[in-house]
Amino acid sequence: MERITIIIGALGVGIGFGLQTLVNNLVSGLIIAFEKPVNVGDIVDIDGQGGTMKSIGFRSSVISTWDGGDLVMPNGDLLNSHLMNWTLSGNRKRLSMEIGIAYDTDLQKCREIIYQILEDEDRVLKNPKPAVNFELFGDNAIALKIQLWTRHLKDNNPTRNDLIIAIKDAFDQNGIKIPFSQHEVYLHQAANPKSLDREK
Repeated sequence: MERITIIIGALGVGIGFGLQTLVNNLVSGLIIAFEKPVNVGDIVDIDGQGGTMKSIGFRSSVISTWDGGDLVMPNGDLLNSHLMNWTLSGNRKRLSMEIGIAYDTDLQKCREIIYQILEDEDRVLKNPKPAVNFELFGDNAIALKIQLWTRHLKDNNPTRNDLIIAIKDAFDQNGIKIPFSQHEVYLHQAANPKSLDREK
């Protein structure tokens, strides 16, 4: 009887630990259902993994990732993760771009050119206004940072791509250079050992 009691007790402890995770996920599912930190269709970012909420169940939820796969995540892990819900913020995300400008550039003219490009881009929000600021004096260039808001989160990458093309074309037309790191190497020819012996 003592052995049976020990075995039953061990089984009870094991089952208890096993059910602990299940109960945690079920309770987390209820919390998600009532508090609604996420809903089906929301664009989310969980620990660097972005995607769209496909379904929310009692035990687990499914996220359709940008890579085309479906990520099945227990509800307990979903609540304990660093969850970023872009849909709650209106599907907006700030876009930042950094450019290096040559030191002989007319900085005021450079800013005017970039502001005009941003003004002509329909996907860039005019309120809040985009910002073009010079950050610091770098080793090879003056660092310039562009910050803007797009109308929708999905517009970020296409907008970045088109802005880079437009800025590069505008810089080329106005003679503004984007420098790159260069290294100068000097080679010194070693003296011939025989000639040294003759000099001695």
